[in-house]
Amino acid sequence: MYLKSINLENFRNYSNQYIEFINGINLFVGNNAQGKTNIIEAIYVCSFGKSYRTTKDIELLKFNEEFLRIKLDYNKKDYDKEIEVFINNLNKKIIKENGVKISKIADHVEELPIVIFSPDSLDIVKGAPGKRRMFIDMICCQLSKSYLLTHQEYMKCLKLKNNMLKKDEIDKDYILVLHEKMSDCIEKIVKFRTEVIEKLLIKAKEIHKKLTDSKEEINVEYVTDFMNLDKQEIKKYLDEHLYIDILRKSSIKGIQRDDINIYINNLEVGKYGSQGQNRTALLTLKLADFEVLKDEKEEVPILLLDDIMSELDSNRINFLLDYIEGYQSVITTTDASFVKNVENIKISKVLNGTLKKL
Repeated sequence: MYLKSINLENFRNYSNQYIEFINGINLFVGNNAQGKTNIIEAIYVCSFGKSYRTTKDIELLKFNEEFLRIKLDYNKKDYDKEIEVFINNLNKKIIKENGVKISKIADHVEELPIVIFSPDSLDIVKGAPGKRRMFIDMICCQLSKSYLLTHQEYMKCLKLKNNMLKKDEIDKDYILVLHEKMSDCIEKIVKFRTEVIEKLLIKAKEIHKKLTDSKEEINVEYVTDFMNLDKQEIKKYLDEHLYIDILRKSSIKGIQRDDINIYINNLEVGKYGSQGQNRTALLTLKLADFEVLKDEKEEVPILLLDDIMSELDSNRINFLLDYIEGYQSVITTTDASFVKNVENIKISKVLNGTLKKL
């Protein structure tokens, strides 16, 4: 799979910009706040139907415009295809695949697999557990529509439960019924997360060994209260903690509390690792993500690298460039000096929402 072109109409700071991609490295160079990241964001929106930078679709719309439109042309398994995203100033959103409207985002998320790497990605290693859950869930959702639907159902039940817990009069029977549905979702989610993390770890160990010349070993541990529990055992566990939920007016147990611990040489890297080890661990996990998606979907994901070269030293940059050789990537940077000897590359200058090929 590879991207062919994208057209941005009233998206962020772009009025009407057509961009052609090569099946290699597509490098966008420019100072900050010129629109480089907006290109990567637009591709992400076409893949997931939403932005990774904001929860409000309206913020994607160019100031004082009535609508935005993104058209992404790509080739998948020797077929030319198109994704179109339309959002207007009334917050109406329409997503189409080959001209056919998508009614549910779950029907679309598996279509365009991507791996995104940005400076904020370092939170996966050093940040709160939610960042690591999001990392794993992003992989799981791209691999399985069923996983996404199950996760959505669980979060809907969790919201209903938390709303009930905040009331003065709590209907316990209602919550126990919710626990029935939630336990079924938890069993499926934990099982799939466990399988994906095991596959991710196999790839990560291979990559990390090469990155560190076998001097370090990475490990990833899935932390959950529900490992190897069946639906009935999970239901019982949730029911037993209902009293505490009521006292705290919030759900204290559930997959929304899960975490992924990342270790380098048996030490938790987020707490005890050096800055270099944190960055190496992140690079390892992102490339392992790429390999898992490539193997499981039997197609090559698109690599989106947003201004991350400034976060890596020369050794890691060279490793990354060698690794992505032969794959399509979209890279943004303020300094293009690291690609002096790179072949199969297209470099474009970005200046205030316009592009010029270099």
